[in-house]
Amino acid sequence: RRLCPPEITFLDAFISLRHENNSNHDGNDTANDAHENITTSSEIRFNATDALSEWAEAHKSLETQPTDEAEHDIQVSLSNQRKECRGVTILRTLDAKVWSTKSKQLTDDTASDSGGTAAHSSEFYYDWTFSSPYAGTILTTSNSNSSSKNIINNRQEWQPLPKSQIPFHLLQDTSQPILLYDDIHLFEDDLHDNGESSLNIKIRVMPKCWYVLQRLFVRVDYVCVKCREVRYFCLLDGNDGTSAEATIASSVGNNCKPNVVYRDVTWREASWAELNKMNLPMDPSAWMEHNLSASGGGIGGNISTGVPSFASLLTKLPAVSTPDDLKKHSYFEF
Repeated sequence: RRLCPPEITFLDAFISLRHENNSNHDGNDTANDAHENITTSSEIRFNATDALSEWAEAHKSLETQPTDEAEHDIQVSLSNQRKECRGVTILRTLDAKVWSTKSKQLTDDTASDSGGTAAHSSEFYYDWTFSSPYAGTILTTSNSNSSSKNIINNRQEWQPLPKSQIPFHLLQDTSQPILLYDDIHLFEDDLHDNGESSLNIKIRVMPKCWYVLQRLFVRVDYVCVKCREVRYFCLLDGNDGTSAEATIASSVGNNCKPNVVYRDVTWREASWAELNKMNLPMDPSAWMEHNLSASGGGIGGNISTGVPSFASLLTKLPAVSTPDDLKKHSYFEF
């Protein structure tokens, strides 16, 4: 099987958040008392290479060629016409069956004229929407006993939580200045004029905390709409001698602790038929991420047509389950 990358991929773009712990370890009391300096470094990073690698890895468990089930009418429920692995599926456009028939006929005719063997259409049978289950990468490095140990994307480091521990009110505190803000795009693709797929990361750093929002948006015209969001939050230690933990606890009453990364994962998805049932827009232009005319400049929607803003539409999509190894609410201790 061959995989093609997105049309536009920003391989040099990335976001990295690192935390280092230095500790001194005293050995047993001997004539030559050992004194060892142990350094542990934890890094959370986001880049296109890791996102696409995780997307490609999921193909190992996907079917390698279309089945009769995939030939069904496109309006059939998506769950009945695809096989998936960690959210990676192989979808088809509305006119895929027509093009598949023409392509097969052309391939057979070419092979017959040349006296060769027809190429298999399944060679490029892959998830062309780039719906990666990527939720960031953890890189842990420890320097102990004069040796270095690296653990990449250690998913088991994330401990599940019964509910979200992110204090969103703190992000809405206008008294706290935004020290750093950026919007990093990792990849984009127009899906051969059949929709769009994009992955971007937004980061905000404030005196008390930092916050990251990763969003994968996929629209296949007249087939489905997907939105996968991953939110990261970390409370920082107070540099003025005050306890940031005490400040948050007194205002929210939750268990948010400093130097602990909290993560919320939300996957939303709907087929085009489901959009109609939920009274959501059926016009693909309403689901265009960069179409300002459809979203009223991206502020309050299109007043004349009554179409909500793009961000508002995404929240109306129904939530779907996430992979077993990707908990909806979890935390990671630096």
